Amino acid sequence: MTGTTTSPAKEDRRCLAMVAALLAIFTTIFASNLPTPLYSFWQARWGFSSTALTAVFSIYVLGVVTTLLTLGSLSDKLGRRQMMVPGLLFILGGAVAFMLAEGIYGLGLARILTGIGTGIVTGAASAALVELEPNENWTRAATLSALFFTLGAFAGPTVSSLALFFGSGADLWPFMVIVALCLGTITLLLTAPWPAHIGQRQSNFRLRAWRPTTIKVPRELLGAFVFAAATICLAWSTGSLYASLGPSLAMNLTGINDRAVAGLFAAAWQLMAGLSQFACQRQPLNRLLIAGPSILIAGLMIMAASVLLSSPGLFGLATLATATGAGATGVVAIASISQVAPPAERGGIISAFYLMAYLTMASVVLGVGFTSDAIGFGTTVLGFTTLISLAALTLMISAVRSGRATFW
Repeated sequence: MTGTTTSPAKEDRRCLAMVAALLAIFTTIFASNLPTPLYSFWQARWGFSSTALTAVFSIYVLGVVTTLLTLGSLSDKLGRRQMMVPGLLFILGGAVAFMLAEGIYGLGLARILTGIGTGIVTGAASAALVELEPNENWTRAATLSALFFTLGAFAGPTVSSLALFFGSGADLWPFMVIVALCLGTITLLLTAPWPAHIGQRQSNFRLRAWRPTTIKVPRELLGAFVFAAATICLAWSTGSLYASLGPSLAMNLTGINDRAVAGLFAAAWQLMAGLSQFACQRQPLNRLLIAGPSILIAGLMIMAASVLLSSPGLFGLATLATATGAGATGVVAIASISQVAPPAERGGIISAFYLMAYLTMASVVLGVGFTSDAIGFGTTVLGFTTLISLAALTLMISAVRSGRATFW
């Protein structure tokens, strides 16, 4: 939808502020995804277990969830860029901690700092984009946000994969890129002209008197919330596997020997999932509820075959298929929760929605890491593909029975 047009001078002020908010999103997601190809590198160097590796990944989720639960609504009162700047400083601190890490605990500290920064920045930046869009075109603002989210998710593991390819400094200079991005974005946030009536600190707000808000879902919306939450959990389950153990899976189970090439599978998954979301935005949700999980199941079956046959080609195909299915399924989840959440309670409901998604990410990653140490990586991945396929099939059956989905 569009509202009244603004003068060229005001549009210029908004556009530069929008660039700053978009860069904040890109930098945050870039920093969150950059370490993925390096996990197997660190594991080989320091010799820690798969459980420890996945714990390092999952502690990031703890940082994000803690921030969502306590600071999710603070930017409404303190101001958008007043939250983005401290959030980027946390991410900068995480990058420095990665460069200084000498073991598993150093990596854990770096990840939790990154998670806290991610939780702070993404909410404030996303809200700022909606408010700064010159013609109040919320769809365009959401599309731009998703685009820079996808670019960051793709560019992060791509840069670290290139670092592994060139060899020396693979665990150093990629994080220097994060530091440079953080400093540049903070500078732009502090110097860009910001409209006086948008995203500013409330005049009567006192930080000392502020208390964290409770996340809750109205009882009358529980049914719709549970369905949307189950859908996003399904969409994120495979993505969390690729983000934490994708390179290890490629190297240990499909015969790929180059860490740089293995890391690119995580980047390709993120890019394909983002493209799938863009392609599916205008499609009927009732059909996507069948198409998305169906493609995801097909991709998981191909992944199982790639493990059994040690086939890099099949693993590449599985990467594209699972990403496409997860992207389509994610569109259904986000659209479903957006439709039912009333404006007055939208922030809390959407925070609870993403809280479920992040908890699923942590549970899947920790579960796979712990089980693989106990029964082996290959058997665990085959079990994972079976369980997620059954979950996708259950969701489709539930959607058809409730009338949410159709086959035509």
